[in-house]
Amino acid sequence: MGGRPQRTPSPCPLARSGGKGTIFVFRLASKIMCGICGIAGDDWGDERELARIVGAMNESLIHRGPDDAGVWTSKQMAIAVRRLSIIDLPGGHQPIENETGELRIVLNGEIYNYRELREGLIAKGHRFRTKSDTEVVLHLFEEYGLETAGLLKGMFALCIVNDRDKSLYIARDRFGEKPLYLWNSDSQLAFSSELASLLKCSAVPRRINLPALKYYLRYRFIASPWTMFRDIVQLPAGHWMLWRNGKLNINRYFDYQAHPDHSLDTETAKGLVQQALLDAVDRQRISDVPVGAFLSGGIDSSTVVAALQRQSSKPVPTFTARFENAQYDESPIARTVAKHLGTDHHEFVIRNNGFDEEDLWRIIKHAGQPFADSSAIPTFYICRQIRGSVTVCLSGDGGDEMFGGYDFFLECQKVDRIASLAPRFAFRTLNRIARGLSQVSGFRNSSRLRQAIQVSDSASRPRPSRFFYRAPLFDEQELHRLVSPAIHDQLGSMNLPELDSFAHSEAYPTRLRQLMAYRIGFQLPEDMLLKVDRMSMASSLEVRAPMLDVAVSEVAARMPDHLLINSGVTKYILREAAREWLPEAVFNHPKWGFAIPLHDYQNARYEELCRALIFCPGGLVSQLFNRNYVEQIVNRGLTRKRDAADVSVFRATHQVWALLQLAAWADYYQVSW
Repeated sequence: MGGRPQRTPSPCPLARSGGKGTIFVFRLASKIMCGICGIAGDDWGDERELARIVGAMNESLIHRGPDDAGVWTSKQMAIAVRRLSIIDLPGGHQPIENETGELRIVLNGEIYNYRELREGLIAKGHRFRTKSDTEVVLHLFEEYGLETAGLLKGMFALCIVNDRDKSLYIARDRFGEKPLYLWNSDSQLAFSSELASLLKCSAVPRRINLPALKYYLRYRFIASPWTMFRDIVQLPAGHWMLWRNGKLNINRYFDYQAHPDHSLDTETAKGLVQQALLDAVDRQRISDVPVGAFLSGGIDSSTVVAALQRQSSKPVPTFTARFENAQYDESPIARTVAKHLGTDHHEFVIRNNGFDEEDLWRIIKHAGQPFADSSAIPTFYICRQIRGSVTVCLSGDGGDEMFGGYDFFLECQKVDRIASLAPRFAFRTLNRIARGLSQVSGFRNSSRLRQAIQVSDSASRPRPSRFFYRAPLFDEQELHRLVSPAIHDQLGSMNLPELDSFAHSEAYPTRLRQLMAYRIGFQLPEDMLLKVDRMSMASSLEVRAPMLDVAVSEVAARMPDHLLINSGVTKYILREAAREWLPEAVFNHPKWGFAIPLHDYQNARYEELCRALIFCPGGLVSQLFNRNYVEQIVNRGLTRKRDAADVSVFRATHQVWALLQLAAWADYYQVSW
């Protein structure tokens, strides 16, 4: 059934379209993901009330783990898990406790090096009752304590509770593949894999976080530790936290650092990359359920599929989304790769003019906050189709970040060269002139003029942070016109303090490595990995990313710049490593992102929702923004079908999509200002 999920009616006039403690165990029909949640501290009520609260939180995560559920409660703590059975199907029930009953663990994700860790722990005298990776982590904590997270190779979010000292140890994987959200207030703590689950705690306020709004309007997503809820934070990737007696201590255990080895020649580097990828795929194909792979036709996913097929005795199931708009469609290349490698290939069609209201509410529900990357829509559809065939799917996510694959890197270096030709004030002057010309008849449809506006704006800024401001969703002039006077002061300046660490160029061996660190530390976890996790989990599909394997990232960190980008060719060493595995067609076509043509996707229902939600009387958007300017933005985004000098079709349509997401989120979760 389509339409908005059921909840408290909204004032908006929308048309609807369709040991110690207690352990509760729920066995569910075998369908086959994982989500965790919990609460701790005082003032939650008695043990029965703790069980009720955490039970409701856990039920909200059922899509992440339809196979199994477990809840453990004591007088001051309760933890719960929904489990998708991937490894050790009969013996992996959670929470798992240690021999003394003092420690218990819930784990979301997969630990790929658990077998090696298990052998080392057995040598130290540890004894195991199951073959699951979760129990290995619990024993690892007994042995190494707070250092545990740094020893794990995998994608995970986990919580270990100590019933003796009433503490919680929570950790998240290095690159942010698995999520973890926190609410902490005085003597209480609540956490969950998803925001919607966390909001099942009535104690958690639902107020908009204005500093986070800056990031959203500029980038379409939000920087950790912020969320769009003022009182909720996200545990950043590569961090662990310890909560005890109402005190929260958060520490970074991993910070991606490049260590270029300038002695590497191309042949040696190629061999290192090939072996690291083969080993990573071999580790990540470990499963007691069927495994397949995304195949877009790009270098990253094609390389992963090639490594998987080389180690498989039968054709690997591969999956491609085919867009009706040929400008966005890579399926012919994917088909060529599948035939070359001999995979069992499947294609699914993403239709134009296909907006379904459910697409909007699904993103709001599973992301828990506005998320304006429209590629979440086709990501969900292909994940849903894939789930009918396999339970685990490998992807090429992270390849561009690890091996220097984005055109963004080339563009930023080009802007650096241009900026060195004149003082910054000259580019500010040029930018004002170019913006003026964009409104003059005869220049309004000039893509070259739009590019001149973007380049002059970037070149006018200080070099260390110049790339923060490239191609924003709303630029500073637009934000000034958009935001109402009532929130100007609360919103603060347009500075982005959470990104300051990326601006210190002395911390990076080269400019390229600075740009790569920015993508790895910010856009990878907050955009790409968030999208993939939520949309795949919505379909109970586990997605794994061998390109983000610890060993692969360590090999990539050794590559000098000329093996990453060589004579304008991005991902040079990955191309060389994959060249003997893949057909030449993979390397000869331009890079395409996994996106939808939003201007074609819009239909009558889309426009109806935009006008009903964005302009809802008393709605959050109406309170925060200048209505007259919002009307200009919406009218332009709903009618623009081609690029112009002042704004591209992509940006015009995504500005509307971002406002629609914001309005729908505030309406769905009843968010106050």
